[in-house]
Amino acid sequence: MKVGLSFTPQSYDDWERKIRLSLAELVPDLTLHDCRRPGSLLDLKPEVVVGHESDVLIDDLTTPPASLRWVQVMRSGVDRLLEAIGGAPVTFRITNVRGIHAQAMAEYLLAVLLHFEKRIGTFVENGVHGHWERPTLGQLAGKRLLVCGAGGIGLPVGAVFDGLGVTVEAVARETSPRPPFRCVHPLSALPDVIGAFDYVFCALPLTHETRDVFNRGVIDAMKPGAFFVNVARGELVDEWALMESLRAGRLGGSVLDAFREEPLPSDSPLWTTPNLLITPHVAGRFPLGHELGLAVLRDNMTAYLAGSPLLTEVFPQRGY
Repeated sequence: MKVGLSFTPQSYDDWERKIRLSLAELVPDLTLHDCRRPGSLLDLKPEVVVGHESDVLIDDLTTPPASLRWVQVMRSGVDRLLEAIGGAPVTFRITNVRGIHAQAMAEYLLAVLLHFEKRIGTFVENGVHGHWERPTLGQLAGKRLLVCGAGGIGLPVGAVFDGLGVTVEAVARETSPRPPFRCVHPLSALPDVIGAFDYVFCALPLTHETRDVFNRGVIDAMKPGAFFVNVARGELVDEWALMESLRAGRLGGSVLDAFREEPLPSDSPLWTTPNLLITPHVAGRFPLGHELGLAVLRDNMTAYLAGSPLLTEVFPQRGY
């Protein structure tokens, strides 16, 4: 089987070694080919491509070779690829590694909310100045969390916070009941329901439907003193409206791990916005990430060889 690889020059050799080791026994006739060069898919005609959403890969997939049957993206987000190929059906299947970041995301959300509720920043600052202060601390139990995106990340996040005594509801495309959520609201109901929650967590995929979903009207409708956390895509959020709400003191705080422009420029006003915690798109990073991603690749390859449904298939018509 001819498999094309499309990774950055810095990571290519490492990924090639890991993929060869992962698939060698499963695919005895495996041959790996470097598809980093523009036009290499048409030249090399692989059956399968494994890689990241690079500009070269995206451009090549807009005019794929007839040999291509499956593209495995080794990340969760595939919005750039789907936008490039459009919503029409394609001749090849697409998979990602959604779900592998769920535990890391739950821990991240727990950490950043506790950062605010337990006033960790205050104590760090007091330590610098040798200042003794004993404020009353907040707590999670008894609060209400709205999880926006009830899929591979949202469900485990909801379960963790439900276990901590937080009332958890969700916003999702499919509104069928699903534990641990007390209720699952349609996306169209977001402006009406968001004001009832102390915490809002965004893990939505970026689609035409969700782009700019956290606009000024939705942000202004949030509960006074609420906290907003985005680990998905910057294009989901009106950053200026969020900054203004934080500067005016309407929101208790916010955490952004994704931005419209990345890396975030050093002169961005986001850096100096009060009660805004910025992390550089790391919420889902953890030491075993590659190993779990390779496990998804192996599982999908097993299904592919058997003619079975791929476990993490992405559907362009849906946008995720």
